[in-house]
Amino acid sequence: MTYERQKDIFIYLLNSNAGLSGNELSKIFNVSSRTIRSDIKSLNEMLEEYAICINSSSQEGYFIPKGQRLMGLSIMEKVFEQENSIMKIPNTPSERAAFIIFKLAFAMDYISMEEFANLLFVSKTTIYLDIRDMTDVLEGIPNLELEISPMKGLKLLGNERSKRLLIFNVLKKERLNDNLMLSKSFYYAFPDKEANLDKEILFLYETIINVLNKYGYILTDRDVSLLVKDILISIKRIQMGFVIEEETCEQLDLTIVKAFKKEVEEHFNILLNYKELEYFQQSFNAKRILNLNCKEYILNEEAEKIVEEFIDEVKKKFNIDFTNNQNFKDNLILHLNPMIERIKFKHFEENPLKSQIKSNYPFAFEISMLMVPIINSKLNVIINESEVSYIALHVAVALENTYKKTNIAIVCGSGLGTAQLVRSKILFYYNEQVNIIGYFPIYKLNSILKGEYGEVDLIVSTIPINYGNCSIPVVQVNPLINKEDLIRIRQYTVINPLATDKDGHTIELENGFFKEKLFKYFSGEVEYTDVIFELSKLIAQERYIEDVEKFYHSVLQRENLYSTILDEMIAIPHPMESLSKTTVVAVGVLEQAIVYQGKKVKLILLFAINAKEDEKLKVLYGLLQEILESKTIIKALLETKSYDEFIENIKF
Repeated sequence: MTYERQKDIFIYLLNSNAGLSGNELSKIFNVSSRTIRSDIKSLNEMLEEYAICINSSSQEGYFIPKGQRLMGLSIMEKVFEQENSIMKIPNTPSERAAFIIFKLAFAMDYISMEEFANLLFVSKTTIYLDIRDMTDVLEGIPNLELEISPMKGLKLLGNERSKRLLIFNVLKKERLNDNLMLSKSFYYAFPDKEANLDKEILFLYETIINVLNKYGYILTDRDVSLLVKDILISIKRIQMGFVIEEETCEQLDLTIVKAFKKEVEEHFNILLNYKELEYFQQSFNAKRILNLNCKEYILNEEAEKIVEEFIDEVKKKFNIDFTNNQNFKDNLILHLNPMIERIKFKHFEENPLKSQIKSNYPFAFEISMLMVPIINSKLNVIINESEVSYIALHVAVALENTYKKTNIAIVCGSGLGTAQLVRSKILFYYNEQVNIIGYFPIYKLNSILKGEYGEVDLIVSTIPINYGNCSIPVVQVNPLINKEDLIRIRQYTVINPLATDKDGHTIELENGFFKEKLFKYFSGEVEYTDVIFELSKLIAQERYIEDVEKFYHSVLQRENLYSTILDEMIAIPHPMESLSKTTVVAVGVLEQAIVYQGKKVKLILLFAINAKEDEKLKVLYGLLQEILESKTIIKALLETKSYDEFIENIKF
């Protein structure tokens, strides 16, 4: 790391009786001479207030004068403790991009590439590459353009709202351990050591938290932090003369921002006009609400309409009725309220858990995909995968509430260790389908049967029990519970309705989704899209689909929208529309894992869906969820080479 290297260079020079050239230091620390120059410059900035300087000359190289070495040793820990969280010179491409964006956003005039190269201690070619990569960041923001003039340099053109959005997006992408910790990017824009940014952000945080508490709003920690930083950016820009001039088309309730207006104006010695207050309110409206005790909070009518249309679509496509689940509707509307505000102003959330959500709740994610065209039709924007995954969490909770878990009491005569082993194995295989009430000795059996520990649906015992006296089903298992025991438990569990038909029966796998002629093992090197095409041809050959090209391109269209490759090296590609005569799955197992769009895949389950078969579709996703919940099954399936082996491994 840069910080550690700079500290090591300082210690090395303190203990060296002779000067060292840039080349010598670069070999010692395995970096370029240019990097050494950058490190020395950064070190001298740190040491300036301590009257210590790393000198350099063409004859002696870099050295610290003897009279300053003792002082250097005494203040070393203090210097590097202060500088640990902030390094003044960006080193990585992302840090340089943030530096360039902040400098351009706060600049009054053009900045040349040569000037940026000198500031960052890199070549003009490196700056050119950074600028090229930066254009992707600018593309998603309206009314913003980077002017590149061979003679004058670079200048950011656009209105004030767009520039603030750009700065905010840069800050939002940075991952900090402490939500209130100021990123390097702030210091790129405000290099003045007297800026006192830490105290200012703490003042804003306390002020805004007090207002939120007063009016009954509870936001996530991250969103409070982002709101504070967004407002601090605005204040700094107002102080420098950058003000919002554009009118908003919305009628906004400014109660929240007016509540802290006076304190902010007095503390920062600024005046906040109506347009600035509107901007602050819009920033607040875009934040996710964790809880709400405010009666005055107005639910967005647009959000209510979207949720109603979404629930109607879910009922049509999947025959799942959330109409009477008021808690689900209220929570989803509460989530969509700020999401709509974010979308309007091109704020898109990143969800660090989106991969896990897709893997753990594939059916909930697929249901949530119905929200994409609805929002697109109303707001003319395609929401990103992270936004869909947040919606999927609400759907997953609603689905969980549609079925009852099997309550299991474990009776064990072999001690706590054995009971815990039985419990852990049952939970490992059945995951969310069961609820372990507890483990009990045999003399507590009557108490279990009387319901003293709550409702019990199944007793799992490691010792013999007189079944005739039991009103609750009993499964006796080996103290070292094995696979056969787990299979016997299965018949008593309340199967997830997503994995059953209308009568509560599971569909035979061989006669249901998987067919021998829809299985293929791919040896050698293959391409992901080629495998999809080969599997599409198998489906066409069996006459489940009529047009293989149409089917294949629809699958690629869905894949390009959001990847269907899960973390477990399993992919579940499927078309954007219903094109199959019945719902089946073509299976492709790869001898060697391949990488597509940065993700590894070894097992491809190509879904050919008939949307009218809503019951089969629920069964299919329920089965998929069960597979993904078992590491044992996943491992076995990834090594499958034949259809019979695949069917054997997929059976519980």
